[in-house]
Amino acid sequence: MHISRKILDFLLCILSLCLFSCRGDEVIYPTIGTHVTDEVREGGLYVLCEGNMGANKARLDYMNLYTGEYYANWYGSQNPTQMKELGDVGNDIQQYGSKLYAVINCSHKVEVMDLKARHIAKIDLPNCRYMAFKGDKMYVSAYVGSVADPQMLGSVYEIDTASLTVKREVKVGHQPDELCVLGDKLYVVNSGGYILNQHDSTVSVIDLNTFTEIEKITIGSNPQRIRPDAEGKLWVSTDDCLVILDFCKGNQRLNVKASNISIIGSTAYVIDKDSHKLRAFSTIDLTELEQPIDITSFEHPYALLATNETLYITDAKNYVSSGVLYCYSYDGKEHWHTYTGDIPGHLCRINGAYELHSDSTKKDTTNYSPYIAKVYEYRPAMGQFVNELPKYEEGDDEASMCRKCEQAISHNAGGMISLGGWGGYITFGFDHAVQNREGRDIQILGNAYLMAGNELYGSSEPGIVLVSRDENQNGLPDDRWYELKGCLYDDPKTLHNYSRTYTREADTLQNPFHKHPYYPLWLNEDQYTLKGALLPSQTEIINGQIVQRILDFGYVDNKPNKDIEGTSFDLSWAVDEEGKPVTLSAIDFVRVYTAVDESYDLIGELSTEITGAIDLNINN
Repeated sequence: MHISRKILDFLLCILSLCLFSCRGDEVIYPTIGTHVTDEVREGGLYVLCEGNMGANKARLDYMNLYTGEYYANWYGSQNPTQMKELGDVGNDIQQYGSKLYAVINCSHKVEVMDLKARHIAKIDLPNCRYMAFKGDKMYVSAYVGSVADPQMLGSVYEIDTASLTVKREVKVGHQPDELCVLGDKLYVVNSGGYILNQHDSTVSVIDLNTFTEIEKITIGSNPQRIRPDAEGKLWVSTDDCLVILDFCKGNQRLNVKASNISIIGSTAYVIDKDSHKLRAFSTIDLTELEQPIDITSFEHPYALLATNETLYITDAKNYVSSGVLYCYSYDGKEHWHTYTGDIPGHLCRINGAYELHSDSTKKDTTNYSPYIAKVYEYRPAMGQFVNELPKYEEGDDEASMCRKCEQAISHNAGGMISLGGWGGYITFGFDHAVQNREGRDIQILGNAYLMAGNELYGSSEPGIVLVSRDENQNGLPDDRWYELKGCLYDDPKTLHNYSRTYTREADTLQNPFHKHPYYPLWLNEDQYTLKGALLPSQTEIINGQIVQRILDFGYVDNKPNKDIEGTSFDLSWAVDEEGKPVTLSAIDFVRVYTAVDESYDLIGELSTEITGAIDLNINN
């Protein structure tokens, strides 16, 4: 009896789920660097080699485009203690923010790594296939759901990228494969690849807000690839043709059987699996473009990745031995090629990759500064030093006040800025991503001092620190924030959902020493609400002096600047909004806000002040 390859693959995959822990000792081969080219480019390229089903030969290779070195079995060399190395059948690889994700199909997991491919964690998912991302969530298609389904419907899982835990699951069609996000919807192709003589033919549409399937679009037999273009259309491959879902003008079909698709700018590059030709189409009017790259000599053209400068394509050869990775320019010139692992099926381009290993002959010559480079936001709460530190002048707006903050707290400027009362904040960054290394990573300077003769008390005006990674890579602090957990985080008196609204009308807080307006004069709105955590009061009166107890660790403007450890923070303290620890390999943005809500007639409100910040991992 004839058994289709997909059915056989499925049986082997299920068998591997039962047996993978029984395998004997294996040889872990070290990575081997091969010099491929002298051409220098920014970044690097990961090559996920699928390996044969059941052979446990999924392999992650790495091409350092800056040095021209190709490293076979890079994952193995980076993770010598990981049993069975990467696993069985590599099915997808993507960078999202500061992490690298790889779907290992028949090992039933998503491998989570840093950008050096060092193991962070794994997410167990049965028969997982492909990934898509939006915001702080990852979406993974899987042929098998968490609960057995009599109709053999597959599932899509929603995973939190901070805690790496599954949040929601939705049933879709039979054997869902690739998926992509467009707006607030997730589109998933249902291949039905395990159904003999009757494949699925639909695309499931999932509302990301409710995480429910709201529609199924009939598309054609056995859809497997789906790619969005810049015009808002979706390119979907089926057994018969290439379907373009155009939600404005109606769907169109191109007479090409596409085994892979890669879209860059206004051009879609397609591998025609019948002719073994690389074809190019305009995403605007769908006309076929001249394509000078000849791949008819390829035995089995497989993976495809178009970038701004070059096009990468692999030849899987006979599917049981080494494949080949090629790099072409768009004028048809081959730049270089190199041998890979078995079935090089998935490519992932990353930036900054020339820093990934220490034996590079070419080093990054960028001289990073350890000091604050940019202030992105300055939103103080009402306070006696607002409009004074920094000084407001007629015509200032939020952008100019941010620039004044930059000038005040830049290196050796000797200035200081005030965040005002509770909730007032500033957001700043460096000219680089701050790496999470062993020990303290960032020092944030204030103006705290100790009480004479008593080191337990002083002028502590504690500010809470939040950090963020530029996950969407737009250079703006609009991604998810994580709190660096200080010593009062778990105190039962700490309120984690506090808020306060400040109004221009209520600006009557002037004391005898500061009679200017306390409401930020550059703001157009007449009120604003701030949210965050409120720390319990530490204020006492000792010998007639109003002082605060100095906190053990984790807060800005709490200890004198000469106490480097006491004014420094470890990125490993990061927790999510539920208080669960998160792993951040690096961060791009820092936010500090005043965490106490106290005011006294003699000294005014307690307000966090900042005089600078230093990346302790940069030699200064």
